[in-house]
Amino acid sequence: MDEYQLAARHAPILVFSRDGEGRPENFYPLDAEAYIRACALYRPGPTRLIPRGRLRPEHLLEFPAETTRSLYLAFASESLIPPLLEAAAVTPPPAPRGISQDRWDDFLDGVYELGARLVLPVLTRLVPQRLPSIVWKEACQRYAPFDLRRSGTLDPSLYYAVQRVDAFLVLHYWFFYAFNDWASGHGGHNDHEGDWESIHLFLDSSPPHTVRWIAYAAHGLADLERADSADVEWFQGHPIVYVGCGSHASYFRPGVYKWRDWARGDAGIAIGPEGADAHTWPRLSPDARPHIWREWRLRPLREMRWAWHFRGFWGTRFRYQWLGRAFHALHGISGPGGPVWTAGQGRMRAQWRNPITWAGFRRHPWEFWKPRAPVAPA
Repeated sequence: MDEYQLAARHAPILVFSRDGEGRPENFYPLDAEAYIRACALYRPGPTRLIPRGRLRPEHLLEFPAETTRSLYLAFASESLIPPLLEAAAVTPPPAPRGISQDRWDDFLDGVYELGARLVLPVLTRLVPQRLPSIVWKEACQRYAPFDLRRSGTLDPSLYYAVQRVDAFLVLHYWFFYAFNDWASGHGGHNDHEGDWESIHLFLDSSPPHTVRWIAYAAHGLADLERADSADVEWFQGHPIVYVGCGSHASYFRPGVYKWRDWARGDAGIAIGPEGADAHTWPRLSPDARPHIWREWRLRPLREMRWAWHFRGFWGTRFRYQWLGRAFHALHGISGPGGPVWTAGQGRMRAQWRNPITWAGFRRHPWEFWKPRAPVAPA
């Protein structure tokens, strides 16, 4: 079984939601390359390198990879960017990173996870992370030609890759949204341009590659479940993902989650593989079940050269208030990194660097509350 067959066998079914006020999702998955073409490319200064309408995915490959760390794509927020310069120069490459820097970054990841779980709800009340309404309105207008609710628009892309780690094959699924309007559109935590979300399946490395564990990403953190857990909903080998309204976080069950994250699956819209509309939806009432369906276009992430080359921000990068300098978690109005790289840091996302650790398996004896990570057979 090749990677495409494996990806097609387990392609997820995303079901979308309304928030507490009954407002539906405004931004659905789309093709990341279409988003690139709808953006302008900037570097700090600000300096516009390539204006909107001229940018193409291949242009991201013309810059040395290390120099792309400070670059960012601007989709709807150019009205907030100060008077700018036009230039073709790029920033000089930074100094090489050492092992100590990587260890420091891993430590900061741990601090961020603690802050996201315990401190973030308090901090967000002190410093709201809502972009000005003009940006949200502009994003809605720019996204309209790609809206999958409109007939004739391109089917959304599902990016996949397979990675061998320890005793597993890790099957990565990544999907891209043009805008996160969780705060402006749905009374949630933050807004930002660009939004990469993912789920990750852990399969036996030998045929028939049975799925053993599955991890959904929500706000950068992982929710890990056994494949046979009652929390996981399947349809003919395809996992069901309940998507947070505006936040695009992924959940196993319909419900309302932390920080007013509505993932009830009641918007009547879903994306999945061919034939998935036959699912009976045991966790949804008949009036909430999807009646609008779109099918995925499966695209191999390994062949998307821009994903492995571009290390910058998939949305405008903002210099936030003083409190944001002390707490990294408050940088939530800046665009995120891509499906491979952490924005602006020159290192891969934790899902790629160590998916076992990111998913939440036990790696040390004192982590007794985590499930034990399987080991490769001798």
